[in-house]
Amino acid sequence: MTTPNTPSSPRVFAVIAGGGTAGHVIPALALAEHLCERGRSPRSIAFVASRRPIDEQLLGATDHPRLLLSVDGLQRSLAPRAVVRSIIALPKLVVAIARATSQLRLWRPRVVVSVGGFASEPAVRAARALGIPVVVVSYDQHPGLATRVQAKKAAAVATAFAGSKLPGAKHTGAPVRAAIRAVARHGDDATHERTRVAREFGIDPTRLIVVAMGGSLGSRTVNEAVETFVSRHASRADLAVVHLAGERYQQTAFTLPAGARLQYVRIASHHRMDDIWRLADVAVTRAGASTLAELVTVGAPAAIVPWAQAADDHQRSNAERLAQAGAALVVDERDLAAGFDRALLQLIDDSALRERVAAKAYALGALNRSSALGALIESAAR
Repeated sequence: MTTPNTPSSPRVFAVIAGGGTAGHVIPALALAEHLCERGRSPRSIAFVASRRPIDEQLLGATDHPRLLLSVDGLQRSLAPRAVVRSIIALPKLVVAIARATSQLRLWRPRVVVSVGGFASEPAVRAARALGIPVVVVSYDQHPGLATRVQAKKAAAVATAFAGSKLPGAKHTGAPVRAAIRAVARHGDDATHERTRVAREFGIDPTRLIVVAMGGSLGSRTVNEAVETFVSRHASRADLAVVHLAGERYQQTAFTLPAGARLQYVRIASHHRMDDIWRLADVAVTRAGASTLAELVTVGAPAAIVPWAQAADDHQRSNAERLAQAGAALVVDERDLAAGFDRALLQLIDDSALRERVAAKAYALGALNRSSALGALIESAAR
């Protein structure tokens, strides 16, 4: 529903559609920032998202008008439980499309921008019914089903990766938040900022700092690999590890071995990801599109662990692109016992390798730091 303190009728310039996960909402917010940088006011950029808590949390802190809908994705499996979920989801989708259509009539946007996923469908279908141009933004190497379908009738398609098979795709880079795009990792100011953040975490800034994160909810697989690494190398006085374990795993018991010299900080998450990237001499991440977009934008050397159960194995595709460019080391989730320790130590102990990987990553992020994406949306609106 439209939030009570948000007027529903003034005309807006753009509606950004999508949500349901941080991996959709964060790129959506980044798109809004791109448009604001081009002179649009926050009140002229609206959101149609889902009523899931992550959408409420991330969008609630902004001045953007928004419509939050009760909508779930249709399942592609024919398993009994999946069929039941699809049967329940279908009437929700019909109601959501009707509500989105009504709201778009009031907002009268010049363009609707889809970031993909099930939560984007109501606004995209409403836009087509009302004759509003749709821009589809794809930031996965292997686009999801909603993105592939929406791209067929889109006014423009923006992709994070070159060589996309989506019709009419233009390589614009991925949507990345302004605070991340502003991160500097070299020079006196960067050193000062890194020192500030390290001290906020209670870490010695002269140590090499590893930041490990498994996505917004956390990953038990990544967490266990990090804990094993920390225990195995607890005697190292030159290392510090900041572990973003995720909300689901923050309370999981883990203690450093007696006499450990390695510094270890465990938190659920952090609201300033720009500070996390400033801190990371080496990163450990999953291969979600928004995470990798931030990684190459700032140019951090990383050991990437693609989630093996991701739809269409899209995380592996995302990670392989970086690996082929020499912009990251990739560890197969099925080989964590040996591969994780080996890859992470390579980056920790070989400064020349770190610099090469970081430089390759930063080169891949050039378009992310540009205004190409905002310019494409403005063009489609005209």
